[in-house]
Amino acid sequence: MDLKAPGILEERAVAPKGFALAGRVPRHAARPQDRHELVEMVRAAARDGLAIVPWGGGVSLAGVRAPEAYDVAIDLGGLDRVVEYEAEDLTLTAEAGVTLSALRERLGARGQELPIEGAQPARATLGGALAANASGPRRLRFGAPRDRILGARFVLGDGTLARTGGKVVKNVAGYGIHRMLCGSRGALAILVDASLKLLPAPAERLAMLYALPWEILRDARRWHSIGRIEPSALTLVSAGLARGSDRGGALSGAEALSEDRVWTAIGVEDDPPRVDELRRAVANALGEPTFERRGVEAEALWEQLTDLQEARPSRLAFTSPDLDPIRMASAVRPGEAFVHHAACGRLHLFTDPSVAQSRVNEFEQHGFTLIEAAGVEVAPAAPAATATHALRASIRAALDPAGRFAFGKRWESTFFEGSAA
Repeated sequence: MDLKAPGILEERAVAPKGFALAGRVPRHAARPQDRHELVEMVRAAARDGLAIVPWGGGVSLAGVRAPEAYDVAIDLGGLDRVVEYEAEDLTLTAEAGVTLSALRERLGARGQELPIEGAQPARATLGGALAANASGPRRLRFGAPRDRILGARFVLGDGTLARTGGKVVKNVAGYGIHRMLCGSRGALAILVDASLKLLPAPAERLAMLYALPWEILRDARRWHSIGRIEPSALTLVSAGLARGSDRGGALSGAEALSEDRVWTAIGVEDDPPRVDELRRAVANALGEPTFERRGVEAEALWEQLTDLQEARPSRLAFTSPDLDPIRMASAVRPGEAFVHHAACGRLHLFTDPSVAQSRVNEFEQHGFTLIEAAGVEVAPAAPAATATHALRASIRAALDPAGRFAFGKRWESTFFEGSAA
């Protein structure tokens, strides 16, 4: 379907080929420069009956199946301002198109930290990270984006500009639609800007790196003692994936890993005396680390471990209530590629599409729950109840009654990439 009349979609047009999904290119692509132009674009698409996909950096869209209808890509990269930054209140409001790395740089200058981890932060935008409900190895410390968001402004399917929540902790009120949009992947509304709770940066960061044999991963006594210190990160990476992903040197020694070893990073963040105490506790359980990374080098490691979640196009993500690697060590097959953020119960598995469904079934038998799939056609073993489907349909009808957002129908279904991430 083409545009019925020239307007803002043509005035701000950009090349559509940069917005392909699974090889499918939209008919139109446009880049608004402010929220008013964004509202005009959505209204124009609604008038012409066009299906919309909002874009940030495109990181979380890699490997996602194209929707049934895909007419317009709206690039939010032009909405990249920091609207308000109240350092004393530890709050920030920023537009959806600002990158995570730009926000981190600005906050780091004030000794504060952005409570969101997303892959490829130089590309990933705030809106994209929120829409994907993105997280990394320190999810237990940060919480998910929906735990940190205070309020947001967003555009509904008919072009209505709406806001819920507030800009500071004390005045958050009303329905939490802004929280529901985290994880919706642009299926219900387009985020314009968001207000977030920040954190003070820790005085010291330490990452301890080990090449552990599989038998240690199954040793409950060791991991129970590690769990008692509540590390900010506990991430395990399969040998083959670690060897092929050491771009910046953060996974030191990974090139020498054999398949009977798992690259393991344990992170602690606190005041220096407490970090030293926690280091001793980890060393008592696992021995002296092979390598250590402190300060900005530890930050670089967390970033690389987050990037690994998107390392291959065919991937599955699971969650588990267990915050140690014992259950994972029983479920993963020899040679299988994975990243396991054990401290926050997140397992990212890279598998052949031909066996993906069987692996989903097997992992769910081991107590894991499927929360995301990309590049593969799978379904969870236990589909959502009919009542849940009906509730989603009513939510979508309220926010996008004409069905202008291309991923909306998929969000209604019992399973959608990232909807529970």
